[in-house]
Parts: sequence; structure tokens; C-alpha cells
Amino acid sequence: MSGKREKVLFLYTRDSTFIRGDEEILSRHFNLSTLVTDNSNPLRQFFALIKQFFFLLFRIGRFDILYVWFADYHSFLPSLFAKVTGKRCYIVIGGYDVCRVEKFSYGSYVNSVRGWMARESMRLATATLCVSNHVKKIAMKLAPETPAHLVYNGINFPDSSKTRLPAEGGRAGVLCVAISRTRQSFYIKGIDRFIALAQAMPTYKFTLIGTDTTKAGISKESIPSNLEIITEIEHKDLTAYYHKSKVYCQLSRRESFSLALAEAMFHGCMPLTTMAGGMPEVSGGLGEIIYASDSDSFSRDDSESSLQEAMNGVARLSAESEDYAPAMRERVIALFTLDRRERSLVSILSSDNRP
Repeated sequence: MSGKREKVLFLYTRDSTFIRGDEEILSRHFNLSTLVTDNSNPLRQFFALIKQFFFLLFRIGRFDILYVWFADYHSFLPSLFAKVTGKRCYIVIGGYDVCRVEKFSYGSYVNSVRGWMARESMRLATATLCVSNHVKKIAMKLAPETPAHLVYNGINFPDSSKTRLPAEGGRAGVLCVAISRTRQSFYIKGIDRFIALAQAMPTYKFTLIGTDTTKAGISKESIPSNLEIITEIEHKDLTAYYHKSKVYCQLSRRESFSLALAEAMFHGCMPLTTMAGGMPEVSGGLGEIIYASDSDSFSRDDSESSLQEAMNGVARLSAESEDYAPAMRERVIALFTLDRRERSLVSILSSDNRP
């Protein structure tokens, strides 16, 4: 391949930390242009897709690569145009785009048209870039003819030499960080389970950060006194809570990766998670993993319930020595850094292979 920098069209719908990270990575190695599809409501999305059609019709010849975050309505035309014109098209698969949870109306495949567009986008793409092995396995079933690459999310961890772990004995309590502003995300993130766990363990201190229980329709009376809820916080201020907490708890029903879990492990928290999605890949056998079905409400009626498993897990992890903390940090640094993601993305996109 020549030394000339290839031109990449970067397509997405809404800004996020991960999307900004990829934009910065690609801009260092390619001539990057962006095209945003506003999907904040159906009408805006409709006109944004019309704009996208004409943009691709008249300008796709200027680009060598199309890079799309998520398989969805906005990925179908780029993947189709790329296929027809012989351009390379890579789609980042984040989890929602390979998911269907009818009970909570969650996932692209709850809507048949949206699911068809997501699946066809993957089938037309040069390759999919999956954020976990869990996501990769599903993507390969949906689009078996399309190469699927595992490229873990990259996290901008602090400098380890400047971020010391707390001294032995300085931790206590159970922490969960989950951005939730809707009833749907409240249940997908397993916040109801976390509240039930706090109610069942009144002698333990629990902290929930990022969730607005009012918007989820949860009354203040149902929140136990040992659970502190912090609705909003600056990301930089999370470190203090990670350092104060002995156990990090994520009881999600669906979770393709979990940024907060990786951050908590970097700061030495012991993880307690469900088997959902990519979380076992992040924890890597460290901490505790419990089984909980989508319908499990953590009822206490059954002595063998998931709630009892979670209670036992919290008790065991709270009693553990803190010698484990460096191993937590070493694991996430080895697998989930921005540098590692950058090397993987550049290697894949710079390949001379053509569709």
C-alpha cells in the first residue's frame, strides 16, 4: 500500500466517549470526515437519512473507507453504497444492534424493519468490529458471510504510577455505576436487582451512581436507608467512590461490555456481576459471577434464588483481602486500553484486502 493517507467517512448518530475515542484514533492515521445522522426522533431521522442518501450519492467517490458506529437505520445506506461502489465499510457492533428483549422493548430486533436494516448492513459490510466475544458470536450468526473482528472498547485509564490504590482496610461497601434515565434502562441495567440486594443486606452500605429513580417511576419510599443514590456526578469524581468501595456490583440483564466495571477493576474493586453479555470477559474470572435470568426479580421466596447468590457473593468479597487489587488493575490495562484498540483498528482498516 502506498504512503498516501486513505480517506475515511466516519458515520454515527449520537456522541459518546467511545465514538469520540475512535474519531481521535482514526484522525491520527487517516484523512477523516464525519457525517452525523440525527435520530433523536422519527421525523428528524427521516430527513437525516434523506440527507445521507444524497451525500453518499454525490460524494462517496471521495472516500476509501466508510466507518459506521452501530448497525441500525443509519448504517444500511452506507453499507449498500460501499458494496455497490467497491469501497470498504466497517461497522462497529455495540450490543443493542444484535439484541432483542421483547419484555423491555430493548434492541434493534424488537422492530422488524430496524432489525432487517441492522442485519443487512452487517451482511453488506466488509467486516464487523465487535466490542466483545459475546457480541461477535451473535454477529457471526446474523451475518455468517461477513468477517467479524474482536476489538474491545478502549478506556482512557489514568496513569497507574500517579493513581495509587488505597491502603489495606480503606474500603467498604458496594458500588454500582449505571446511567439510567428511563424505566427501560432501569431494568436492562438491573437497578431493580441492586435495590433488592441493598434491601436484603441492611448492615452493608450501598451506593448507586448515575440513575434517576424518579424518571424510572420508583418511589422514594421503596429506596432502603442503606442505599445512597447520586443521580449525577462528574466522571473525574468517580475515582473517590471506586476507592471507597470494596465491591463493584453490576446486575444487568443485558451488557455488551461495561465501561464502569473495567474502571472499577482498575481502581481495585472486586466485581460481582451476572453472566450477561461481555461482563465475564471483562472480569476474567476475578470476583463473583451469578446466574440470573431476564425474568428474575430477585425474589427472596426461593432460598436458591439469584438474590441469595448475590448476597453470598457480597459477603464473600467483602471479607476478601485487598491483595487482589493489583491483579484487577493489571487485567484491564492488558486488554482494554485505547492504545490496544488503536493498534487493532489501524491494522484492520489499513489492510490491502478489498471486498
